[in-house]
Order: sequence, then structure tokens, then C-alpha cells
Amino acid sequence: MRCVLRYCGILLAAALAAGAASPEEDAFLRPVGRPPAAKAQRRQAGESLPPLPLPATPLRRSEKKHPPAPTTLIGKVIWGGYLDYTWPNGVVTRVFDWNMVPADAQQLLRQLKARSGLEYRASSLDLGMLSGDPSEVPVLLISGGRRINFTPEERAKLRKYLLDGGMIWFDSVVGSPFFLRSAAEELRRILPEAPLRRVPADHPVFHIAKSLVAGETNRDKNRPFELEGLFLGPRLAAVISPVGLGCGWDNTYPELIPSATFYRAGAAVDLGVNLALYAIGWFDSARRYAAGESGAEPDAANPEQVPFAQLVTDGFWNSDPGAGERFLRHLGRNLKVNTAGSVNYVNIDRAELSDYPFCYLGGLGNFQLSDAAAAKLRRYLDDGGFLLINNTMGLSEFDAAVRKLVARLYPGRALERIPENHPLFTRGPYRFSDSGFSAEAAARYPNERYPLLYGVNDGDRLTLIYSPVDLAGGWQQVPRPGSIMYTPEAAGRLGGSIASYFLTH
Repeated sequence: MRCVLRYCGILLAAALAAGAASPEEDAFLRPVGRPPAAKAQRRQAGESLPPLPLPATPLRRSEKKHPPAPTTLIGKVIWGGYLDYTWPNGVVTRVFDWNMVPADAQQLLRQLKARSGLEYRASSLDLGMLSGDPSEVPVLLISGGRRINFTPEERAKLRKYLLDGGMIWFDSVVGSPFFLRSAAEELRRILPEAPLRRVPADHPVFHIAKSLVAGETNRDKNRPFELEGLFLGPRLAAVISPVGLGCGWDNTYPELIPSATFYRAGAAVDLGVNLALYAIGWFDSARRYAAGESGAEPDAANPEQVPFAQLVTDGFWNSDPGAGERFLRHLGRNLKVNTAGSVNYVNIDRAELSDYPFCYLGGLGNFQLSDAAAAKLRRYLDDGGFLLINNTMGLSEFDAAVRKLVARLYPGRALERIPENHPLFTRGPYRFSDSGFSAEAAARYPNERYPLLYGVNDGDRLTLIYSPVDLAGGWQQVPRPGSIMYTPEAAGRLGGSIASYFLTH
């Protein structure tokens, strides 16, 4: 009875919400798609048993066969209201905000199984019943055409879900500007500390299964794929697709919405399968970040400890939380370096850089330093400091920003490849017989047979070392499908060689 009352309450709230929308907004809520196909029933032959009362001829009894249900991957979130649409023949169809394309998730998962052999299922989900444990439902799908407006309690649940390792997909179904603006606003309210960013074109989500550059929409034969993303560490935790996906997943056409913008079936499925495989492949990494890192606090009584200084920029500088602590533990265990055990986050404008023997700069995407910060960093390097720059996931946008920074720090000079006969390799604690690349990095740099590092020389020493292949991802020792990175073993050895070079020069 309680469930019935709750459902009636949802419908009442939905009806009230439906009346608050403008006619322009309501135009994006129309019948589209078709209901999910009924599951095929398998039957096995039953033994010949006489039912009661006993007939003259025994009947054959059949029993339904119920194979184990696949694991849930996608929970389609129930939200919003509904509209009743009357067709020209007088038939009325009730269309719900959350379920404009009823079979979208199921059809996508059928394609996922066909392409990868992985079988998962989708289910509908009321946020009031969300446990918050992403292992029960790793992905939440929130789709629609009108404005979303979650309650504070729902936002708190979604925040916990994201921080605990879950992933949310916002699908505008038909490219509704009302849905898109509200999705972005809801994410700002849910995680104000993690601003939305454009997902770079070379991000793993666009290449993890099939390399995607552009796809066909109902308006454009070759539109570049685009997603807005919310990152937690290096993980893409939430995405907003400005071009509708659900219509393409179900291979339907929203004829009643003239202003619709959506991917055709091929492009929509390509991107959807990539999204699903990304969510599956990065789940262990997501749970690792959710668990947090517990680095040791610096020992105030031991001033000889080597601190780790991570530079703060105006970009996504903390793209690998916990990587610094893991690197310091590696140095302590394997090279007996007396490290502080925790990371100092350093603002160049305010900090005294000379307190640190070397600094670390990592990131995703573009970043810039002020003129004063760049001049201060150059003085630090000239006075004997060192800088290690790491490209999280090896993305091209950060690479371009690094090269611009080097050009500002050292006008007229460029990064140079560090050769394999350099003292960093020949006199360090480790020897290298191969690149140590992950499979994705080896595909990006097929002719490299040695670790790929660039640097800037000041006389007889390197002052700056840049790794275009991700070191920190290897330090974390968790799977990152699609990333341009070193293997964990190679990342630890290479990081140890760099630190040893800095501390002995």
C-alpha cells in the first residue's frame, strides 16, 4: 500500500510539474521511440504427469526456464512530469519526461553485447530509492527534453553517488536547450568544486572501443562528437551530450519535434558503446579514488625529509589525487629516500619555491601562469630548482599548454628529447630495456623503444623534465583503459630515476 501511495504521489508531483513548463519547452516532450520488446520466454519440456482430476489422456506440463539475470549497468532515473499528447485519430498517448524513448538503454545494451560480448541489463530507478552504492548501479541515465529540477535531498544523493565512484549520463534525447541548461546547472549544484569542462577530442571516452571523430546527425552528415564533462581526478564522472543519443540507440525518428537534433543510429550507438565500456573499464579506478588516499603527515621533528611540492595553476591541476603520495611511498620503499609522505599544494604567487628541491606540475587540458608566476618559476629553476611536468592521460590539449609554458620560461628554446645515454638513465638506480608503455601509448608512439621524456638543459643539468606519457597513472596502479601512460612498474622506475637525478644534481 505504501508503494502505491508513493507512486500516486510521484504522478501528482509530475502533473503539477508538467503544468509549470512553457509551450516552447513542452514542444520538446512528445511521443518518440517505442516500448521495449517483450523478453522471449524459454520453455523446457516437462515430464508427462497427470493433472488433477486425471483425464483420459495424460497432459504434458511445461515450465518456464529463468536464466540468471545479467548484472545491472544502467539505472534510468525517474524524474519530472508528463504530458498527454492527442494524435489526429483521437488516441491519447501519455509521455513522461524521464522516458521519452522507453527502449533506449535496453537497445544500447543489446548493441554492447553484440560488439563486445558483455551482457548487462538496465532498470528504471527512483532517486528516493537510490542506495548510493555505485556497485549496484554503476551508471545513471538521466534523459529528457524539458528542464530538470532535483530536490536538495536528491542532489545530496547524487553527490555521494558520484564521489563514491558512480557515473551519470545526461542525454538531451532531442537536443533540447531547456534540458541541457538545466543539466549543467544541476551538476554545478551537485558538485560546485568540479566545474564542467569540454571533454578533449583525444580523451579515452572517444577512443576506448572505436575511435570517434565525427558522426551523422539528423542535421549534419559529419558533426564532430562533443561532450561536456565533470571530472573527479582523472575520471570522467558525468557527461552531458548536447546532441540526443536515445533516438539513435532505439533507431527512431522524433517526427513530432521539428527542432530536434540527435545522432543517427550508427553514430549514437558508437558513442554509447564507448561510454558504456569507459564506465566498465574505469570502475576500479573510480572506486580507488572514492576510497581516498591516506598519506603520512610530515614529521615536524625531521627537517631532512624531502617534500613533494605540487604546483597549483588556473587549470585542472589536481588531475590525479593520491598519485603524489603513492610516488613518495615508492621512493621511500625502493630508494630509501626520506620523504615527507604527503603532498604540499603550492601556489607559485604566494609560496617560497626555494623551500622545495623540486616541484611537480600535472594536469588535464589547458592552463596558464601569470607573468609574475612564470618569472618566479624561472628564477627558481635558475637558482638550482627542478620541475617535473606530467601529462595526465597523455592528452594533446595539455601537451600544447606545456610547450607554450616552456616557450615563456625559455624564449627561443624548445623541449628536447632526453637521449637514452643521458646520465638520468645511465647513472640512475634503474636500467631500461624498453619503453614501458601501456598498449595505448605503444599505439600512439609505435617506433619508441625507450622511455619518452623531454627536457630543458641549463648548462650541464636538466632543469625541467616533461613526460608526454602519463607517469602518475602508473603510480596509482589501477586500470585506465584508453590512457596514454606507462605501466605501473615502468612508471615507478622512471619516477625513481627522475627523483634521483633531481636530488643528486
